[in-house]
Amino acid sequence: MIFFVAPPEEIWTIAEYREQSGEDRARRLATLTYDDIARRGRLSPGTYIFGAIDRLTPTEREIATRCGDALDRVKPPLRVLNRPGNVLQRYELLRRCFEQRRNAFRAYRPWELHRCRRFPVFVRPAREHLGSLSPFLRDRRQVVAALAVAVLRGFRLRDLLIVEYCDTADPAGVFRAYSAVAVGEQIVPKALIHNRKWVTKWDGRLIDEDKAREQLENLEGDPHATWLREMFSLARISFGRIDYGVKDGRPQAWEINTNPTLVRRTGAPSTMTAEQWKLLGPGQEGALRRLGDAFDAIDTDADPSRTVPIEVSRAQIRRLAIETRQRQRLLARDTAIARVARVPIRVVRRLWAPWNGPGRAPDATDKAGRG
Repeated sequence: MIFFVAPPEEIWTIAEYREQSGEDRARRLATLTYDDIARRGRLSPGTYIFGAIDRLTPTEREIATRCGDALDRVKPPLRVLNRPGNVLQRYELLRRCFEQRRNAFRAYRPWELHRCRRFPVFVRPAREHLGSLSPFLRDRRQVVAALAVAVLRGFRLRDLLIVEYCDTADPAGVFRAYSAVAVGEQIVPKALIHNRKWVTKWDGRLIDEDKAREQLENLEGDPHATWLREMFSLARISFGRIDYGVKDGRPQAWEINTNPTLVRRTGAPSTMTAEQWKLLGPGQEGALRRLGDAFDAIDTDADPSRTVPIEVSRAQIRRLAIETRQRQRLLARDTAIARVARVPIRVVRRLWAPWNGPGRAPDATDKAGRG
């Protein structure tokens, strides 16, 4: 049995994969929230994946740590993927990658702006996967303005990053966004997207026979296998999706998402035409088969009659409820500053208009920013 543990707003990704992966795998893959653990006071034996690490509240981290310690005491110890206390989050990962000369760009906290000397940069969330929140910013004055706008929109300053732009376009101006998913010891190349936008997502994707062939070669040949293994090891992440590009032949890590979307949500409109799917379908289907095999490899056969007790105090339960409500307000951008700014923010947004040229930042719906 495999248990995926995450906040209630985050379990849909695995729940969706579970529903689309076949009856047998669905029966052996379950989701748990921290409220579930607190209510039951015990864990069933199996493999545990802790997901959405960047979204955890302090109390959820405490409970996750207690769960990991308890599962370690089982004889033989049960498999635990992604220990929240060990995982490098986005800022720490990007900083480590630059220090080790793995990445050619840096990321800064807002209060480190005085250290930022290479432009352009952009502002993005530190703990969410919304992509760039700003156009290209070419001096500190513009960075300050972008940070102010983000705060007025409901982001906390502590939850923002300033990231140097890293141009990975080829001579024809085409960007390539690579991704790969780690599941235990297995790392599965997931996608290669071509786009002329620097935030390289499905919107505006370029698809033809040559690009489909390049994607298939990447999925089957796995040319970055050694680098991918090193990156997941560096981040201490054993379940998640890394998004990256390649500059001058060297991979550049953008982020590792510990709650990745593995399949398209049921009912969501297709992002490809039937003709495009004919080109890309074989590669995508092969990646999903390998992903399923990777989940099978981490599955644990355990005695269902055994349970692992977990003590969650009443004080932790109260804090969990308070922190969950606060997270929901933050995700809804319902901060005190945002409520006050809802009217003037419309005026502030007009100040962005002169910057909205070809290099402008995409909307939040574009999902992921680039270093």
